[in-house]
Amino acid sequence: MPKKSVRYKFWLEEDGNLLFGSGGAVLLEEIDALGSLSGASKELGMSYRRAWGRLKKLEECIGESLVTKVGGNKKGYRLTETGRRFVHSFREAEKEMDSAAAGVLTKHFGWVR
Repeated sequence: MPKKSVRYKFWLEEDGNLLFGSGGAVLLEEIDALGSLSGASKELGMSYRRAWGRLKKLEECIGESLVTKVGGNKKGYRLTETGRRFVHSFREAEKEMDSAAAGVLTKHFGWVR
């Protein structure tokens, strides 16, 4: 029998506009892994300008830097402690929401596991 599952997405908004979601988390994780905003944007198939804009919008909203430059302009970026906590918090929230969603849906639709 085919496995049935439920899919959903959650994100953070400000005034009805996307602020941060799984794509933003992946962007920060790629910056952390590659040490480069340019490399991260290329890996994710988005323009550098778009990646930079998303990052700056989020930083402006929360009032803290999520990345910091390493060395000179050509050396790259790394996540700040705030950036690491932000990604960690988002991923932990995803896990808790997965568990809660599974419980609610199993309660209402017994065939969902």
